[in-house]
Amino acid sequence: MVDAAKIPLYGVILAGGWGTRFWPLSRSQYPKQVLRLLGSESMLQTTVERLLPRIPTQRQAVVTNADQAELIHQELHRKGWDEVRIWIEPEGKNTAAAVGLAAIYLGEEAEEAVMAVFPADHFIQDQASLLQALDLGAHWAQAGYLVTFGIPPTRPETGYGYIKQGAPLDDQGKVYRTDRFIEKPPLDRATEFVAAGGYYWNSGIFVFRRDVLLAAMSRYLPDLYRELARLQVKENRPLLAEVYQNCPSISLDHGILEKAENVAVVPVEMGWNDVGTWEAVHELFPRDERANVLLGRVLDQGSQDCILLAQKRLVATIGLDRIIVVDTPDATLVCHRDRAQEVKNLVTELHRQQMVESVQHTTVERPWGRYTVMDEGPSFKVKRIVVDPGQKLSLQVHQLRAEHWVVVTGTAQVTIGQEIRLVASNQSVYIPQKTPHRLENPTVEPIQLIEVQTGAYLEEDDIQRLEDDYWHPDKD
Repeated sequence: MVDAAKIPLYGVILAGGWGTRFWPLSRSQYPKQVLRLLGSESMLQTTVERLLPRIPTQRQAVVTNADQAELIHQELHRKGWDEVRIWIEPEGKNTAAAVGLAAIYLGEEAEEAVMAVFPADHFIQDQASLLQALDLGAHWAQAGYLVTFGIPPTRPETGYGYIKQGAPLDDQGKVYRTDRFIEKPPLDRATEFVAAGGYYWNSGIFVFRRDVLLAAMSRYLPDLYRELARLQVKENRPLLAEVYQNCPSISLDHGILEKAENVAVVPVEMGWNDVGTWEAVHELFPRDERANVLLGRVLDQGSQDCILLAQKRLVATIGLDRIIVVDTPDATLVCHRDRAQEVKNLVTELHRQQMVESVQHTTVERPWGRYTVMDEGPSFKVKRIVVDPGQKLSLQVHQLRAEHWVVVTGTAQVTIGQEIRLVASNQSVYIPQKTPHRLENPTVEPIQLIEVQTGAYLEEDDIQRLEDDYWHPDKD
């Protein structure tokens, strides 16, 4: 076998979704991949980091959408990973388009190299096993196979797709041809798969040579291939928007892997969990003597097999059985664990009714700090703003609103028109409509202030940025 460590690998991380079944923690503008569920790092950061022993940052790229690109950049920048490229889809067209776009953008630098594709929001406990499987997958990918990783099932699971193994490709039983892919099965069939053996959960991790993938795409998805090939390795956004309008929406599995003959599966036990629904929390977190997962300010008496999470307020429960309670400052989910998959349907209805709770949290992270919406009405909005040390907001103008700033802690440097001055704790300033202004923190401690907005229109798109030091999708 060729030394897999010498095979140049490119990592492609898919981060375009937002995890609707993880609402209310996950929102469309604060997706699952940036949640810090299991520690101080987000799921995206953990995904990048686990690949570093094999794939350096300059050979990693994240495919995302325009609404999430700035947030993705913030997550990478916080770790000093500015070399990780961000490729932006104008709209979501499923995984075949996302992976195909990455293959086009890699271009000639990766013509014969191997692409490894990873979702941004999976939990993998055993990094060493992942890297070993990656080396094995890279070897077979270089030999011309489209490789996928299969997870040996530990239970009958109806929320995952399955892969049935075919004939072995080696003498050690470490890699097999795929016999077929199976959609999410009902419980009786999933039970049969586990009992029979030779069936694996589809991990959504893929390894293949760029040219082999594009050849398969041209054969099995010719319409998609023809459109993406128009990009000619250049990030031309107007052309990309036109291309994506014509791209079919189909998964890589359905579009290519289920049809191709050169598909292989590498079984790998690596403590994998796709963290797809709230049920995953029951597997990943410690449980008390009644099998409850209690996170945050929770006081329980007599409940069992529950998932109870409180972000800020106290959540008190009595005598619940297999119930999920997730309480955030602006929305609370209560459902039976057996119906956790249906949270996605609930979010669809929230979108249909245009409820802001499906879009963002009351606290919004920004490159300079964060703000929290405390109260709002027809002609006012109140925010608590925190600006981190040495950071500053853009020099900006609002056409439709005025603002009052009251500094609560620290000393702010404030620009209003041509005037620049320091505003200390317990002092305030007024910014009229259509007046250029900027807020800065020149100190080594965070500053906190209360902002009161007044006017006929108070949404975030009433911002004209005159100067801005931070990365935005349009600036890249």
